[in-house]
Amino acid sequence: MSELLQQYGYIAVFVAGLFEGETILMLGAFAVHQGYLSLLPLIACGAAAAFLTDQFYFHLSRRKGAELLARRPGLRAHVERVNGFGGRHPVATIFLMRFAWGLRIALPATLGMGPMRPVPYAALDALAALLWATVISLFGLKLTAWVHASIGHLKPYEHPLIVGALVIALAVALYRQWRARR
Repeated sequence: MSELLQQYGYIAVFVAGLFEGETILMLGAFAVHQGYLSLLPLIACGAAAAFLTDQFYFHLSRRKGAELLARRPGLRAHVERVNGFGGRHPVATIFLMRFAWGLRIALPATLGMGPMRPVPYAALDALAALLWATVISLFGLKLTAWVHASIGHLKPYEHPLIVGALVIALAVALYRQWRARR
């Protein structure tokens, strides 16, 4: 298990980060704390996954957003409200959306339907994703260190903890996908 984590850990963080960011970065921070991964590549993988996910929903809504609004006219008021705030505070909107659980698909999609141009959005989103990945990873390191100091050395329990956390992360990701499709 340790060798697999060292060999494929960053790939796993990137791929899983496309669906569930915080949980995966927290697991990655645990792996950093245990010496299996390094912090900077962890942050880079998490930021890249977050950036690509945001870009996907932004550009998808730029292409298909008008069709969605035509099919769901009640959605137009929500889009206009977000775009009104986003138009007045574009930087704040993009940076805050990274930390808004439950809105990380809706906000990039809504911004894509509005007047925001793709290049400024991509530049701001790249910075926001990097800041978010850094904050979550550092928080995960601090939390792991605190748990490690509180409970004792976790080495004997690391494999069941990792497997358990991966199962929880998968369940959360599947639940969110199920809810998004409803």
